[in-house]
Amino acid sequence: MVMQETVPPGRALNHPAIGIRLVIHGPELIDSGKIADIVDALRALGPLRVLAGGTMARVAALDKHLTFVDTSKNIHTSDALNHVSDKEVLVLANCGKTSETGRVFGQIVSSRVRRSVIHVERPGLIDGSVILWRGADGDTSRDVQYVARHLSDRLSLKLVKKHKRELSVEQTDEVVTRHIYGARLGEPLLVQGMVVGTVVDEDVAVIVQRGRIVDIAGVATKAHGLEKIGNIDLSTAYVKTGHLRASNEACVQRSMVPARPLQRGSVIFVNHRADETLESVNETTICAITVGDDTTTICGDILSRAGIPIVGITDGDGDGLYTGSCEVEGSRILRLNNASDDDIGFLLEQSGALNSGNCTLGKVIKIVTDFLRQNGVEFVVINLGKDGLR
Repeated sequence: MVMQETVPPGRALNHPAIGIRLVIHGPELIDSGKIADIVDALRALGPLRVLAGGTMARVAALDKHLTFVDTSKNIHTSDALNHVSDKEVLVLANCGKTSETGRVFGQIVSSRVRRSVIHVERPGLIDGSVILWRGADGDTSRDVQYVARHLSDRLSLKLVKKHKRELSVEQTDEVVTRHIYGARLGEPLLVQGMVVGTVVDEDVAVIVQRGRIVDIAGVATKAHGLEKIGNIDLSTAYVKTGHLRASNEACVQRSMVPARPLQRGSVIFVNHRADETLESVNETTICAITVGDDTTTICGDILSRAGIPIVGITDGDGDGLYTGSCEVEGSRILRLNNASDDDIGFLLEQSGALNSGNCTLGKVIKIVTDFLRQNGVEFVVINLGKDGLR
């Protein structure tokens, strides 16, 4: 299901062909179709290779059938920019919620990359720009400068040149503070991919003491979310507000899909790490046990592309990270009434009850529901699709 190809080069006038690596961060540019303008502009300069940075970009590329995008690996955006040929010019494409959040993201990513990075931010919007984050090796590179100017001209975006540096934070003795820009009331706040609360004031600041988060101004925090965050460096940490995928037209078109024709197989657990879902399954996977409301929604959608059902363990405390999702027929959601999905998911995985590699979907559901009853957990079963137990 994963394909990769090199976008054939066109011809740029009066300049030798330039090898380019484009990394797309997030689903926004793919879902909106604006990535096509960037690809068309770059393919005129020489051989172009395109990589999806992060799970949401990978899923969006698969939905749009962009076979020229390499979706074969789950790789962070900064790693995708680092793992390239020294001869390739590096281009990052992103569409932040605001120009300020986009700039901050580009600053963080580029500071982790040795070479210069050309950052296309919010193309097609009035505050969009091309930012050249200058690295030690490419400040005066003829190719880098040429590609940056070319993108600025073709996309009608202003060109800004900046020196790379780590994100500045406020530090007083042992207390470090990082202000978060572009927060909107009611949005979830994610730190290192974990939801830690909901925005209640547009002035948001994360406060760390001795490497641990001690307060988040402007946010109603979730204790169990904060518990999952260990030591943290605010100058490099991934912090964002808002949804993982605001538009998901693919699921409007197909809210329920049939399961693949597999009668028996193995079971995987996905416990609040939905970004690893695609790497966890294979041709023998009969279903996935997903733990957490948002994790269940995201995994159900991701795995629907492979026809793999889910058995979701939830407790109703979701944060609405993902807009729109598809499910596979035969999937079940087990909504717990008197227990935490975190606790039950951990106990179920540790019990080894599902370690057998030869289960039917019906047997998996029975094992899980029997486990819940034996542990005194009250729950409601939500059936997804028309299929009954196998």
